[in-house]
Amino acid sequence: MQTLKPYEQKFAAADGFEDAHDVVLGRCSICHAREPVWEGIKWAPKGVLLGTEGDIVRNAKPIYLQAGVNHAMPPANVTYMEPEDREAIVRWFRNAGS
Repeated sequence: MQTLKPYEQKFAAADGFEDAHDVVLGRCSICHAREPVWEGIKWAPKGVLLGTEGDIVRNAKPIYLQAGVNHAMPPANVTYMEPEDREAIVRWFRNAGS
């Protein structure tokens, strides 16, 4: 992983990061990748990249808000994010102390 700022390091070290990481890779990175694989998506929406651990910790708050709390992502739940997936994101973010 690239060098992280102290704020980002606490998210990488937080309990539950591995679970949240797996959720984000499985449910979000198909569109939010450097080379998206979702049909019709040519670049990551809003330029938000979620393909690496560094990407994920740098975007911890938007992930928490958009996928964990507001359920705005993925749009229309096209990747079938389960309630347990959202709970893993919320738990990880809160364990980081934010």
